[in-house]
Amino acid sequence: MTTGIPTIRPLFFRRYGLAILAGAGLLLPVGYWGSVQALRSNRNDFRSWLPAAYEETATLKWYRKHFESDAFILASWDGCTLESPELPRLAARLRGDGEAVQKSGGLSFFTDVTTGGELLNMLTNDQGLSREAALARLRGSVIGPDGEQTCLLATVSFAALQRWDTPGQASEHATREFLHAAVNAIYEAAEKECGIARDELHLGGPPVVNVAIDIEGERSMIKLAAACGVLALVLSWWTLRSWKLTVTVLTTALLSAGVSLALVWYTGTAMNAILLTMPALVFVAAASGAIHLANYYRDASAQGDIHGAADRALAHAWIPLGLATGTTGIGLLSLAVSELNPIRMFGTYSALGVAVAFGMLCTYMPSMLAMWPQAARRKAEAAAACDHRSPARWQAAGYWIVRHGRWVTLGCLAVMAVGLYGLSKVETSVDLMRLFSSRAPIIQDYTWLQNRLGPLVPMEIVLRVDQEKSRLGLLDQMRLVEKVQRAVEQTDHVGSALAAPTFAPPIPAKIGTMRRATWNSLLERHQDRLRDYWSEEGGEQLWRISARVEALSDIDYDKFVSNLRNAVEPVLESYPDGGANGVSATYTGLVPLIDKAQRSLLDGLMLGFAGDLVLIGVAIVVLMRNWSASLLLMLPSLFPLVIVFGVMGLLGIRVDTGTVMAPAVALGVTVDDAIHFMLWCRRGEDQGMDRTESLMFAYKDCAQAIFQSWAVIGLGLSAFALSSFIPTRRFGILMLTLLTISSIANLVFLPALLAGPWGRWFWRARKETAEAKFPGRLAPAGLPKERSHPIEPQIAGLVVPPELERTSVSRSRSAADDVTTAHSARRYIERRWEA
Repeated sequence: MTTGIPTIRPLFFRRYGLAILAGAGLLLPVGYWGSVQALRSNRNDFRSWLPAAYEETATLKWYRKHFESDAFILASWDGCTLESPELPRLAARLRGDGEAVQKSGGLSFFTDVTTGGELLNMLTNDQGLSREAALARLRGSVIGPDGEQTCLLATVSFAALQRWDTPGQASEHATREFLHAAVNAIYEAAEKECGIARDELHLGGPPVVNVAIDIEGERSMIKLAAACGVLALVLSWWTLRSWKLTVTVLTTALLSAGVSLALVWYTGTAMNAILLTMPALVFVAAASGAIHLANYYRDASAQGDIHGAADRALAHAWIPLGLATGTTGIGLLSLAVSELNPIRMFGTYSALGVAVAFGMLCTYMPSMLAMWPQAARRKAEAAAACDHRSPARWQAAGYWIVRHGRWVTLGCLAVMAVGLYGLSKVETSVDLMRLFSSRAPIIQDYTWLQNRLGPLVPMEIVLRVDQEKSRLGLLDQMRLVEKVQRAVEQTDHVGSALAAPTFAPPIPAKIGTMRRATWNSLLERHQDRLRDYWSEEGGEQLWRISARVEALSDIDYDKFVSNLRNAVEPVLESYPDGGANGVSATYTGLVPLIDKAQRSLLDGLMLGFAGDLVLIGVAIVVLMRNWSASLLLMLPSLFPLVIVFGVMGLLGIRVDTGTVMAPAVALGVTVDDAIHFMLWCRRGEDQGMDRTESLMFAYKDCAQAIFQSWAVIGLGLSAFALSSFIPTRRFGILMLTLLTISSIANLVFLPALLAGPWGRWFWRARKETAEAKFPGRLAPAGLPKERSHPIEPQIAGLVVPPELERTSVSRSRSAADDVTTAHSARRYIERRWEA
């Protein structure tokens, strides 16, 4: 073993590898069970995305205690009109479906099932409205603009959901299964009772969106698993050209992803559509690290005894693998500060998964290599592989960049300035409809329903009347609710608004004392009929006004909520005779949650960037022992993020839940490559090279390695772009883009910085220059004389003893390479030269 390299006991894995593999085998059924259960727990409820302590979340929870109607499912089809005979049969089937009642623990899936025709008859027969007046009240909600197209409206029962939750079953999983069963009950009833095929029935409403996210996320998982497996197989074979090593790499990656997925279940967390991308990310990261280790293993097997090659490979590789794990983990953990639960969970479990992958690389894979050794390559093959690492084009490009470092740096800074301007225009979006591709069934259904009936996204306003402070009776409260309802309907992007006056008799403009008392008495007796829009809490009367907002339009939700407040508050303040004292409005529903989530997304993105830079800057100072190195590293590390997000801001591409995850992963990879490049520069300087030589020394070893890192990680994660789930697709596209620009930053911007005047803070001052020590020596071909090292022209003519020959053929990129061997060889050449 070469001295100076961190080592483990020789032949450790030869002795204990079988026991480690046996332990891994015992974990297989445990990991498989946990993975299956984790996938089954996939549940996506947008209401749970924000922390429970948030005012918006707490308000929605309070609202749901009094009103259940926001959890509605709307169903319609071509030919579903007020005169359609199938619609009443479907409603009757859902009210008394024995199979559904039995499944839900003795309760129906729905607390209320009604149709547009039934509501129209109720208004005309029970409330005495004319047909035209009744149609006017229901248009845009349950009856279309044509006055004929209608629908079925079913409200999900939370009481049935509680009965559905069986002992020993996670509540998240129970909710998911219940909502899927409720949606399927409508599909089955429509097909059996009315002969309406599944693809002909159009469903909408928050529960339907949650189910659609579940389905799209699971489909995405299947596609990602297949695509990542194929890509890993191709890239592993392309890099290693050995079936034994390829199988070892793939099994290591599969075990890492499986264990990471199982940990989600065993820690009591439910999966979601965003977290479903975590196993694929861990798989690609583990495959990349495994390919690194396989190359180290080939080095070790070519240099000595095959039986100890696995131990020597890990001794050389654990520092660069640990460095890559650390920088990527820091980037992922920065997502843990996000206020959106799915993103926070993705960051936490992805960082944990990367750590699991590192553990597998340090235990399982060396054991596999020790128990199933790969034959050593011939020296000629090793030499060819070494030469292949740094082809002439990399050297030529690197030398041009070094010579023109000042201008290259200025060009990169100018591009960054444009990106910084674009960053000021970045907008965020967590619109639920943006989670799906335009070809997704849920988008087709919502487009159909919005065109035939009206908008579907619920925005809830609750008027709270304090009985002690307010002088308003029930009739006056109804009048106030009606005025607010009309003001809400006039707000932009609102298609319709439903409230208690919608389902009550016409309220007279003027009324005597006797009739007022009669009206108040009638309202009290018929309160149960208005339970979806009228409730009580303590000394307060609660009046619900449910607005329907467009789902498929680009809406500034912050501005929309502000406009809604500006429409409602003046009505409350101007109500006659000061009777509105003690009346307040509470705003809740999906729209305020979306607005809060968008602001949290942008705040989390900025906070994550700042946290990443601080943590990585500290790590660089500790590693390089130079605070200026961390400042230099910041610029190329920020370069891909500023460029990509600046362009997104200029082009109006909004940052969503999938986009915001990419920088954390990409920043870790970018910093990892940059650290390796700077370490190689420092190594060249320590060996007596000047600035230009050190940069070319680093370029020669790192350029091909960075390219291969891009191929393995960038192309591997680009498989996410095949997903039909938009956040996952954008994550894949953005990762490939970020890593591509990251490679440019590390191979162009960073060398130019170090070669230019700004790089003087990085280089150490030597007491005497090489030219002073060896005056009059010629420079190597292509390098300026004043920057040459005097021993370079003589290296080719000297024979270095085999024990000092540097034979590394791996694509190592770190300080864990055989530093001592290379340095010893150089000292040997210097002694020969001086002699």
